[in-house]
Amino acid sequence: MKIRRVFTQAFSRAMLAASALALATTAAAQPNAVQAYPDKPIRAISPFAAGGTTDILARLIGKEFFPASGQAMVVENISGAGGTIGAATVARAAPDGYTLEIGGISTHAMAGSLYKKLPFDPVASFEPVSMLAWATTAIAVNAQQPFQTLSELVEFAKANPGQLAYSSGGVGSINHLTMAAFAKAAGIELLHVPYRGGGPATTAVMQGEVQVFAGGTSLLLPQVEAGTVRLLAVTGPERSKLLPNIPAANETVKGFQATNWYGVLAPKGLDPALKEKIWTELDRIMKMPEIAEKMAGMGLEYPGLSSEQFKAALHEDQRRWGATIQELGISSD
Repeated sequence: MKIRRVFTQAFSRAMLAASALALATTAAAQPNAVQAYPDKPIRAISPFAAGGTTDILARLIGKEFFPASGQAMVVENISGAGGTIGAATVARAAPDGYTLEIGGISTHAMAGSLYKKLPFDPVASFEPVSMLAWATTAIAVNAQQPFQTLSELVEFAKANPGQLAYSSGGVGSINHLTMAAFAKAAGIELLHVPYRGGGPATTAVMQGEVQVFAGGTSLLLPQVEAGTVRLLAVTGPERSKLLPNIPAANETVKGFQATNWYGVLAPKGLDPALKEKIWTELDRIMKMPEIAEKMAGMGLEYPGLSSEQFKAALHEDQRRWGATIQELGISSD
């Protein structure tokens, strides 16, 4: 019995020593991993089809992301189900900084209220890293349509319920919810036609497959210049300083507003030191004069929020849009 007791004590001491060594080794390895990052290619998941705003932003930052490392940021478009398929890919990935999502308000602040059986939590399964852009969203029509103002569109829709169709990047996308909320606020009936991303939805209004689209000006401004679409209003609480001549929608429909953002999110569990390193690099990129100029040309503004401020904004938008979605009675299940 004495021999067994001595052996047990010795074994316990050995295990404790091994555990302490393992913890010390892990602690020492973590700073090294952060310092070495990135030492292999990074996957940037855009959860919508190529050509949309998330895709544009992913490719914009990918060209500048840690250039001295020699590692590429590879953009992957994984679209479908309102962006939740791509988001699920990120949620399942290792939280090592090598899989990042270029997501948006629809995939994270809205999806939890739209999809009841998601294999992840749109907020709790992610680590918000950096809000890349406030997006100026506008209500646009095909240039061949007769509407010159938002009030003209509303008047026509009231006289002809269900005859105007609008495109979106999918059920539950920011395009869908913005127009659904606008229709309810204006007291009109519109037909929703979903596509697989903002790019195809923009093409639909350009080609006259639908008459109306609410989307980011990053998608719409090139088409305005090409003469294929016309902007009627922006959806923010006031006129955009980037488009001062375009009225706010609430000048026609009192009380209506819809805002939008895009950001970088990582799987939950990302090392705080690594999150800070990635945020610092993204902050550097977004403040580059040439990037700021490109952003302004797309109607995008870099807010410069910290990761914690981004996280707080995400939680607030989840609360606000959750209430709106419940009021509209929209579900993707």
